[in-house]
Amino acid sequence: MDEKFVRYHADTNTYIVRRKAFFENSIKIDGNMIVGPGANFWNDLEVSGSLQLGKESLVKGDIKASDALISTRCEINGNIDVANDLTMLDNVKVGGSAICGNEMSIRPGCQVSFVKATTALELIGKVDVKEIESGTKLIVRSDM
Repeated sequence: MDEKFVRYHADTNTYIVRRKAFFENSIKIDGNMIVGPGANFWNDLEVSGSLQLGKESLVKGDIKASDALISTRCEINGNIDVANDLTMLDNVKVGGSAICGNEMSIRPGCQVSFVKATTALELIGKVDVKEIESGTKLIVRSDM
């Protein structure tokens, strides 16, 4: 990884990516990652721990993580595959599927082609989800 864009915090095994950073190659991290706003990943992003994707970030490939928080106005062209919890904040666009092994929360304005949550799927406000895996526990809430 390009050291001018990334700092490492050893105590928490967390990689911190500067705002508006860009990466041409696929990224694979053994640890946690916090991404600043407006970052661009032109391929896949894989994190063994927790991922916090900063607002208005772009991932042209797939995302894989243990837990993920996708901030507002992010765009993921590929799929999201999360082992535990997945939260998508307002106006996130996912070109492919979003699959998680526990609970998923999708906030207003999000667009996702296909979703599958093992424990529960929470849809908050007006969201655009094309297909939900059969048997998924669904919780629908109004935008507060």
